[in-house]
Amino acid sequence: MRFYTGDEAGLIKVVDIDHKVSLLEAQSQAAKKVRADAKAKINAKPGEKVEIADNILSGVEVNNFSGSVSKERTVQQMVTGSYENEQAFFVARKNGEIEALSKATGQSLYAYSEPDFTEKISVKHKGKYINGRSYVGLGAGEEGFVSCTNMGEVRFQRFNDTNSAGMMKLPIGVVKMRSHKDKFTLFAAGGHEQELSIWDAETACSGSSYLEPINEPLFRSQNVEDDWLGLRVPVWITDMQFLDSNTTNPQMAVSTGHKHIRIYDTKAQRRPVHSWEIGKNPILHTLASHVKPELFLSDNLGNMQQLDLRNGKIVGSYKGIAGAVADMALSEDGKKVAEVGLDRFLRVYEAEGMRRMLHRAYIKQRVTAVVWDWDIKDIDQADIDRQETEDIWESMETLGRKPSKRKAKEVV
Repeated sequence: MRFYTGDEAGLIKVVDIDHKVSLLEAQSQAAKKVRADAKAKINAKPGEKVEIADNILSGVEVNNFSGSVSKERTVQQMVTGSYENEQAFFVARKNGEIEALSKATGQSLYAYSEPDFTEKISVKHKGKYINGRSYVGLGAGEEGFVSCTNMGEVRFQRFNDTNSAGMMKLPIGVVKMRSHKDKFTLFAAGGHEQELSIWDAETACSGSSYLEPINEPLFRSQNVEDDWLGLRVPVWITDMQFLDSNTTNPQMAVSTGHKHIRIYDTKAQRRPVHSWEIGKNPILHTLASHVKPELFLSDNLGNMQQLDLRNGKIVGSYKGIAGAVADMALSEDGKKVAEVGLDRFLRVYEAEGMRRMLHRAYIKQRVTAVVWDWDIKDIDQADIDRQETEDIWESMETLGRKPSKRKAKEVV
């Protein structure tokens, strides 16, 4: 299995993990290496140099894919897409640059830099100061990309025409923007005291400056009813997920900083059709399964759980995470889930059953984004040999029966 990660140092790394090497076996082999290195160091003669092996588990290979160490180029968002019929990663960085990287070579295919992105600002919003811009969402397709900042600045940029761009301004304090996987110009946004809103960048963006949208949103949610004391419930949307392929009236799952997961049916009503309180901490990140009606969620203390969207019950949790989770990714068959975060590890878990930790890789930097490469299949060597044998037999020509040399007896 193969993963691509983005981190705070501005690096894009490729992580290859041998699915046949279990975590227990890898740890056992690593312990043997440590003991062997310690023994060699003790037995070394004065002045003799002893090479110490890297602290990397067997079956795990981590390599730099693109970029150089630079805090100003911290990866804030990373999604997959295509540029001129070539598979690519689209990366939004701290310095305002949005870059398309070739998946095959890691070379830069396209780059755009947002003007005045790094200038210092000091804006007070809901009692807190915003001291700089950051990307909170990125979506990319064959035609272009859609980006959004925490200041509510949305840009719809086409690759083939850099001079004309669609722009619009949302209220300040956007926490998350997410683009639809089947139509990148369709995006949802929300944040501090900002209800969920769904927009089409092709119709809402216009002009060459950040102005109010020219059209109303396709959908805008309404706050839940007042609490039992008759007080208004504050709005704090932290993440959202499109739950289906419908681009006209999609269903949405929304997480909040007040420990809620809410389900919206945009065709039925503006208020959520389901609202569940999960855990004791703010929910920061979510990931919708494309196989089952389930949602993966994580809070600010590194607790990662799995929610059944049919009844709102927790069906599993994941142990061993030491810091807040920054991003999650799901395997193509939906049976494994990976997470990265502030503890600098990439972990792979079972997404069903006991939900054990299967693999682990140390990335060295704080990881901000992860992408699971579905093109790399987990195939055993025995399966490869069996398939090659079957292909050989299928390619052989079928020979007809040889005529018998015996003469048939004449019947009198």
